[in-house]
Amino acid sequence: MLSVVIVGRPNVGKSTLFNRIVGRRKALVHDQPGVTRDRLVEDVVHEGRRFRLVDTGGILGGSRDPIHDLVGEQVDVAIEEGDRILFLVDGAEGLLPVEHDLAARLRKAGKEVTLVVNKVDAPSHAFRETEFHALGIPRVFPVSAEHGLGVQELLDHLLRDVAPSPPEPEGPEAEPGGPVRVAIVGRPNVGKSSLLNRLLGKERALVSPLAGTTRDPVDAPLRAAGRELLLVDTAGIRRKSKTERGAELLSVLLARRALENCHVALVVLDAAEPPAHQDAHIAGLVEEARRAAVVVLNKWDLVKGEKAALEAEALAKERFAFCDYAPLVRVSARSGRGVEKLLPLVLSVYDNYARAISTSALNKALQEAVRRVSPPAVRGREFKVRYATQTGTAPPVLTLFTNSPVPPPQAYARYLKNRLRESFRLEGSPLIVKFRKE
Repeated sequence: MLSVVIVGRPNVGKSTLFNRIVGRRKALVHDQPGVTRDRLVEDVVHEGRRFRLVDTGGILGGSRDPIHDLVGEQVDVAIEEGDRILFLVDGAEGLLPVEHDLAARLRKAGKEVTLVVNKVDAPSHAFRETEFHALGIPRVFPVSAEHGLGVQELLDHLLRDVAPSPPEPEGPEAEPGGPVRVAIVGRPNVGKSSLLNRLLGKERALVSPLAGTTRDPVDAPLRAAGRELLLVDTAGIRRKSKTERGAELLSVLLARRALENCHVALVVLDAAEPPAHQDAHIAGLVEEARRAAVVVLNKWDLVKGEKAALEAEALAKERFAFCDYAPLVRVSARSGRGVEKLLPLVLSVYDNYARAISTSALNKALQEAVRRVSPPAVRGREFKVRYATQTGTAPPVLTLFTNSPVPPPQAYARYLKNRLRESFRLEGSPLIVKFRKE
């Protein structure tokens, strides 16, 4: 597969271009230079042509920072392994001396290099590319990564000799035998690393009473019930106002990336404390990412008495009412109480997340729901739901075909969604229901 590598100095828009080509927000984008440190790789299909895109950290000339040296080493590896290089520069800021050095470095690598002048946001900005011809790179493309201008022409050039490939299925079903990816997320010091260690049965992650001990995501493979899982312990996600710049900011961004890459999220709470606004915010990130979820009430050994236990569960259910599909589990990572229930539940939730529902069963359940509660009129016209089909998995996406270009009222749409969820027992998985005129 053709490998295309994006290189350049910090803050020229490499990650923005990466996200634009990938078609979603996969790479971290921040106005702080150097947020991207490791290589980020994504397989992309553009107009049927498949290739591999690699985002790299920014190269700083003359830096004595050992982190920057490590970033430079990663860039060298990416260039060595890549087939074609996109050398990205900032058209608004102009040509800098470090870019002459980088151009010479790329010429020595012997790879095909395309110069991409970013931040050419309008035809009137075309003059911005002229001074970069001094770098001696013949193939020059002006683009705006933020707005998408010129990206189509760039891709046509890059993929000019790549033949279309047959489509491949998307989602977890495209990874037969692949591990179930489980991200452990939550506020600092709620016991995420302790839970990881308890599940693994060994001290894999650092555990300390000091909040913020975990910086980088910790990946740990695990086998349960004959199936492979990959557990990812992440840094505690604080409110933005409480997050310092630098290493802590990066760790929180990496935690969010781990969440976007998982199948199932374990949202860990401190059961001894009332759920905080930040707990709900983290659950909101899970819902926004459309990931399956389990809410873990950790430190349950600190909840004393039946009354306190009932109050703790009631508060958690109230705080997470917007994602009530996520089951609640009481555990104590310290003592091990209840932890044995967690992995079977994770696998069950994952199966719901990746489920394919037969069209006949779906329409039978839909007809029963409509029979019980008829749809209200929409804009003075009778609203009819004709039939339904599943149009996506991970999470399940159901498309309901109707006689109206306008969807039904939210209350009725919610009723149908809840009835279909109950019919197929989709505990732990989000369910997306769309309406379309037949």
